Amino acid sequence: MTRRLVFGIAAAAAAIALSTVTLAAPPAQAGAYRGRGGLTAIGLTADQWLVRFDVTRPERAASIGRVSGLQGDNRLIGIDYRVQNSRLYGVGNAGGVYILSVGNASASKVSQLTVGLSGTSFGVDFNPAADRLRVISDTGQNLRHDVVGGTTTNDTTLTYPPAAGAAVGLVGAAYTNNDLNADTGTVLYDIDTNLDQVSLQSPANSGQLVFVGKLGVDAGIHAGFDIYSTLRGGNGVDLRGFATLTTSGRSSLYAISLTNGAAWRNGSFPNGWAVTDLALPLNQ
Repeated sequence: MTRRLVFGIAAAAAAIALSTVTLAAPPAQAGAYRGRGGLTAIGLTADQWLVRFDVTRPERAASIGRVSGLQGDNRLIGIDYRVQNSRLYGVGNAGGVYILSVGNASASKVSQLTVGLSGTSFGVDFNPAADRLRVISDTGQNLRHDVVGGTTTNDTTLTYPPAAGAAVGLVGAAYTNNDLNADTGTVLYDIDTNLDQVSLQSPANSGQLVFVGKLGVDAGIHAGFDIYSTLRGGNGVDLRGFATLTTSGRSSLYAISLTNGAAWRNGSFPNGWAVTDLALPLNQ
């Protein structure tokens, strides 16, 4: 691993206890995927392909297939793994919720948002404790969806108190502690590409944002974000943040500090690939 960064969240958690570029689709095989002992991640591209890559070697990413089987949606806006069944889910631009095959990128619709989406870029992540799907957007939208019951709650708009008005640019969302132990709790981190920073969304339903730190890079509007939880005895004991960011016109994978928000580039994706979101399979 070129840069293997492990970041804690104790300091940040304590603080709260208080344009679009169309790129060519990836080829069927864009360099054989070869895991090198790092974590494996699934990515979603702007051209609607699922890809697989080792977080230590994103330049070796390989395509799984073009997303197929959407019903009423034209494209997916985000992906994430759900802890309760370890399946990969995707959310469509018209609010469809799908289980995605990591074998061939086919989509099977399982739910539907009952509140319309507002925005251009979105963050999608499951709350592992509440088993609710969080969707945020660059307009400040803040949704919470029950994939079993089929209901969507329009939570309070994202804001940076004491400033008035919706916070714009929040396009990446990731919860900590992807385990089934309620005692470990969970915290929601967001990436803001308008201000190029990481923020805590706490309480998540209230939409209140707390500054964590600057990314240190000038990121494009689209960003994917996920936090991998290393489990021991079923409990999350180590957290690692990863983000797909576009900087200087190139889509790259970054390690993200959950303590100070700093972004460290692990490597770039193959030329012509715009990876807009990522999700790390559980229990690797």
